[in-house]
Amino acid sequence: MSEPKLTDRKKKVLQALIDSYINDAQPISSSAIQKEYLPDVSPATIRSELSMLEEMGFLTQPHISSGRVPSSKAYKYYVENLLGNQDISSENIKQVVSQKFDSVQEIVKDSAKIISDITNYTSMLMITSADNITIKEIKMIDMYDNTALVLIVTDNGVVKNKQIDLPIDTQENYIEVASGLLRKAFVGKTLAEVTNNDRCLDKELEDFRSLFEQVIEFVMDFKHSTEDQLYVEGTEKIFEYPEGKEVDNIKNFMSVISHKEKLHGLLEGEGDIEYSIKIGSDDAKELENMALVCAKYNINGKEVGHVGILGPERMDYKKVLGVLKELGIVFQDNDKNKKD
Repeated sequence: MSEPKLTDRKKKVLQALIDSYINDAQPISSSAIQKEYLPDVSPATIRSELSMLEEMGFLTQPHISSGRVPSSKAYKYYVENLLGNQDISSENIKQVVSQKFDSVQEIVKDSAKIISDITNYTSMLMITSADNITIKEIKMIDMYDNTALVLIVTDNGVVKNKQIDLPIDTQENYIEVASGLLRKAFVGKTLAEVTNNDRCLDKELEDFRSLFEQVIEFVMDFKHSTEDQLYVEGTEKIFEYPEGKEVDNIKNFMSVISHKEKLHGLLEGEGDIEYSIKIGSDDAKELENMALVCAKYNINGKEVGHVGILGPERMDYKKVLGVLKELGIVFQDNDKNKKD
């Protein structure tokens, strides 16, 4: 279906109506549009434009006694054609991500809360895959009780450790030799490469078989614990909006937010699209009267997962897109500072 052609004046009227409705959830009259947004256009002309916009499907009347409000089609057009490059301050996000975290999970969880607090909508962050995470360093520390602490450092800033058992009566230089072998075997490899390959040890390395098996098991546990983790913050935010007073909207919202499979499907998006905006049931049957704005995000130059912001169709798209854009910049800057 081809994109509807709107004159510049129709675009201005539509943008004024949507901006007003996003702010206060109340239909706006032609005289109010004229007074607040378009002082050089007469109310009669604005009424005519509103009538044509309704015929084109951009306005709807939810109830007989109510005024006209934007339709899902209007919000889609608004996002795709009427929004400029809108940015907002993201100092709170910068403060969170600039801290030193022990794991990507901590960055994700804290960022989810900050995003929800700034936008005042429900936020979701999902770690989708650990396959491309690369082992940057691996070390063994002798605990002097026939155990050793294995430390794994990855290229996305994660540090993991596990205490493993050592063979009884190991040679004096066992830790030193074993550390060298582990670095040779694992450093520079992705988690997928480590966990998917059957590793056959040379005969001279048989003494280290138990060690290698324990380390591979450690890496597999780390990989599995990292994948498909979903963090949701601000589920109560929906009740702060007029849409959250309607029973059907609440039922639908809870149906989406309480089913992990639905959220995964909605967040993953399509192909290599950096930003994905789904508005209303035409875009996703689960999103009746709701909107979901998603973005892929990277840490240390690698795609780690997706972030989504869920709210009413009447969400503040300028703010939401600004926050997601700034979050991506913050992660990039954080990566650059680490490398510098």
